[in-house]
Amino acid sequence: MPFIALLKKEVYRFSTIWVQTVIGPLSTALLYQLIFGHQLSGIKTGVPGVDYASYLIPGLVMMQVLLNSFGNGSSSLIQSKYTGNIIFILMAPVSAFSMYMAYLTATVVRGLIVGVAVFLGIVWFGHLNYSQIWAIFYFAIVGAAITGGLGLIAGIICDKFDQMAGFQSFVMVPLIYLSGIFFNIQHFSPLWRTLAMVDPFLYIVDGFRYGFIGDANFNIVGGAVFVLIFAIVVNGIGLGMLKRGIKIKH
Repeated sequence: MPFIALLKKEVYRFSTIWVQTVIGPLSTALLYQLIFGHQLSGIKTGVPGVDYASYLIPGLVMMQVLLNSFGNGSSSLIQSKYTGNIIFILMAPVSAFSMYMAYLTATVVRGLIVGVAVFLGIVWFGHLNYSQIWAIFYFAIVGAAITGGLGLIAGIICDKFDQMAGFQSFVMVPLIYLSGIFFNIQHFSPLWRTLAMVDPFLYIVDGFRYGFIGDANFNIVGGAVFVLIFAIVVNGIGLGMLKRGIKIKH
């Protein structure tokens, strides 16, 4: 089955460099937790009974899920385009839908694997009650699907690695870092809080953290519906671009 074959190829690609794809994000999260969780331990989270170290854990896990989901699809496509071996995939008897879904599934798998590794590495720094398990899985999967789709769109559009780096540095990283990973959005000034509310990653992080501590800044059902619609739109655009062969078929 073409979908399974391409999915295996993508999973094998990132699993063979596990030191880079798993240990790297884990070490970064550990440093964030050791530095911020310790030095800023006195900061009030705005959630009764939840200290800053515990508040930070879900944010750091989701940050790595989002960044690695984006990086997987984008790097795979642009490497294939750069080396020219994308032609072998295009010549194979695989539909655009199967091709896109294989790439997207692989990005979600990598994001979740990294998320689990990061969680196991830093969970010992705090105290979580896991009050809403469904929210943990839901927002992790949908969040990975969103950034995975954005990564595939970036991989389709970009021709060079520096273009990809620019997209990640000036679009993805600011949106992810301003989504409430390190802080409670309610501590923002009214202007910045209003601006932050248009960031879809804000609802992903808020919903994911809700699964661990049972407290959220926004309506969970509304946030769940919003991010699901956003995921469908983003991946619909990505699939449409792949079907049309934009910057893929020359």
